[in-house]
Amino acid sequence: MAAAHYDRFSANRLLEALADTPVVALNGARQVGKSTLVGELARSMAEPVRIVTLDDQTQLEAAMADPAAFVDHRGLLVIDEVQRAPGLLPAIKAEVDRDRRPGRFLLTGSTRLLSLAEMSASLAGRVEVIDLWPLSQGELGRRREGFIDALLTWSTELRHTSEVEPDAYTERICGGGFPEPLTRSGRRRSAWFDNYATTVVERMVIDTVGIERADMLPRLLRLCAARTSNELNITALANDAAMPERTVSAYLGHLQRVFLIQLLPAWSRNLTSKVAHRPKVFLTDTGLAADLLGVDSSSLTLPSGPLGSLLETFVTVELRKQQAWASSTVDIFHFRDRGGTEVDLVLEARDGRVAGIEVKAARSVAGSDFKGLRLMRDRLGDQFVGGVVLYRGQQTVPFGENLLAVPVAALWELPG
Repeated sequence: MAAAHYDRFSANRLLEALADTPVVALNGARQVGKSTLVGELARSMAEPVRIVTLDDQTQLEAAMADPAAFVDHRGLLVIDEVQRAPGLLPAIKAEVDRDRRPGRFLLTGSTRLLSLAEMSASLAGRVEVIDLWPLSQGELGRRREGFIDALLTWSTELRHTSEVEPDAYTERICGGGFPEPLTRSGRRRSAWFDNYATTVVERMVIDTVGIERADMLPRLLRLCAARTSNELNITALANDAAMPERTVSAYLGHLQRVFLIQLLPAWSRNLTSKVAHRPKVFLTDTGLAADLLGVDSSSLTLPSGPLGSLLETFVTVELRKQQAWASSTVDIFHFRDRGGTEVDLVLEARDGRVAGIEVKAARSVAGSDFKGLRLMRDRLGDQFVGGVVLYRGQQTVPFGENLLAVPVAALWELPG
């Protein structure tokens, strides 16, 4: 089955950046759809667009042989997989300094480009970086999501009724958001994820960084999958991996740079005197996480299955995707104090407004599930917008002032 075409809701942000910024960098994992998005953008533009990919060995050789000549152009130059020739970046800087017109370069990369020393040194103040994640549930359903904005304004739309059955979430979790495996099922889907993880580790990490003990990276990725949505304890992870802590920290950085994992920082507004400061670790895609854990949509709900951790991962990565097009600019954190009071996700707007989200895999919600959200509400006062417990039920249920139990499906069913 051929992959379907999906509109990417980040496209407008990409066009806005090209309209006023000389260099725009589109970051994203391999096979996430960067080339497709760039091709569609190029066809929509009135001026000619030149697209070159450094996956082509001839183009790569030309870029390395004479960077200045390679970037000398008129109009928009798109350079795909620019991380393969970091020596181009000083040449791009020189070209931009000569001519500061917006929309001169669109760079795509399957590693976090700002992690390249050459990018930070050469293009500071000249580049806007946009992340492209796997497809969101709204993109899959061709409906732009507005959950973040509804939450930050405490909209009446949050009082949502969903027709999604509790067991229907497992297929969404195991499908993930990469376009290709969504056209497959069973062993063929698993084969794609297995090959993907191996290819990214070998090509994007080993070839780029040239690390020792490269054979340990797939094991470390599986250990991260087993810990997804949990606080990152480097010491425990190093013990399980039988590796030095310093090596584990470095390897986790490599996995972050190629978008296989992400870290969610801890949040503190001095709500309590003993706040935990460890970040949480998440796999970037729940389909990949489920494959690494050896579970599918039927085994995920077994008593021993990781439904809770994968559902929280699912919610977290969906919110990460929606950050790109939400009207409200927010940062996302987690909160836990040493007494065990926690909030899975904390959304903080630039003006200081705060909203909290708890994620429960249960089909019902109890008052005790709002313990952390009540703490936030009582301590933050007017800065607390509201708190929701996302659960696998179908009805929104109030649990006190600015506290609601809301179906998980509201994430993509509330319009943007």
